[in-house]
Amino acid sequence: MDENVKESIEMTRELGKSCFFNSDGDEEKRKLGLELLLEAVKKKDPEASFLIGRLILGGKLTTSDKDPADRAVSLVCFAANHGYMRARTFLNLYCEARYHAEVGKNFPPQEGPLTDFEGKPIKIDRRGVFTPVDAVLKYENGKNVLTLSTTLDFCYLDSDMENKEILEQAVIDGIMDWEGEYEVFGGQKLTVRILLSLDSNMFDHITVLPVTENLIDAMHSVNKVLVTEKQKERAEILIDKKRSFAFLGFKWSVNSRKTIFLKSKSGRFDDYDEMKHVAKHEFGHALGLGDLYESMVDSLPGVSRGTYAELDGYAVGHKDYNLVMCDHNGPISNNDIEMVVLAFSENEMQLYQPEQVKGRISTALGKGN
Repeated sequence: MDENVKESIEMTRELGKSCFFNSDGDEEKRKLGLELLLEAVKKKDPEASFLIGRLILGGKLTTSDKDPADRAVSLVCFAANHGYMRARTFLNLYCEARYHAEVGKNFPPQEGPLTDFEGKPIKIDRRGVFTPVDAVLKYENGKNVLTLSTTLDFCYLDSDMENKEILEQAVIDGIMDWEGEYEVFGGQKLTVRILLSLDSNMFDHITVLPVTENLIDAMHSVNKVLVTEKQKERAEILIDKKRSFAFLGFKWSVNSRKTIFLKSKSGRFDDYDEMKHVAKHEFGHALGLGDLYESMVDSLPGVSRGTYAELDGYAVGHKDYNLVMCDHNGPISNNDIEMVVLAFSENEMQLYQPEQVKGRISTALGKGN
């Protein structure tokens, strides 16, 4: 965007804010302020979009939209996706609150060792030299605790690559975001602990590969020897079109090799926030979760709002959700953790939708938790 145009939009927004929020009972001044803010929204200003969305959600502004709340959330979502951090924070909190209001109240708290929806005990003890992510579920001191531990092996094809420290800290922090307190399988509390190591292990690790020009050239060379044209086409899409992706072997299992390929928009790997959130999403794949959004490239049909009650609190569009496996900036939900538990207990990847028109939907979906 031209700097003069950008400055003009910012001036419109700031004048609108001043008039609207400092009207001191002057309705004409307040009306002028609203008109200026709406003008800034039309010109795609993130902050103005967030403010108007907040006003609608707070009942301080009425609209002619069929679904005012949906319109408001879409405005906040636009602001969040265009770098306005107040909008991102608000959107995450709003969706989590909406989820708890719609779903959380349906399940009274339960005590005792973790069980599935049929009341059967869940046992997880996945450890060993050929297990990239160790997972152990224990009931200790009256609490269910799932401990996920792994070693991160940062592999650099460019020995002189800059910003390694920023990259590594972003990846570590993104993975650590999965740690926390959750409620799964009908109101049972579960604590998730993440243990990370940077020690060198031959097999027992997740490889993290920054996608530099040297790596891209190497991947193109390898791609030339793939057997079928379909395989080559899919590999080219992964190399050239996706910012980042996770390679989980031929088929995900607790023992499959796991590699996270991290691309940088700038090529400098200096955007800590972006890399942190991307690493959080890709680690979800390493934990056995599929993608949640519509992607014709990956032959994913998309999950429409209204399909699963446990997801609808996070819906921000027809097939878009403010969740980590849909939008890497989104929060990690109870349902995500429920699916991680099933992935490691059943040794099977958990899907929100069939991948490549194969596989089955996770049994965690449709239970309302």
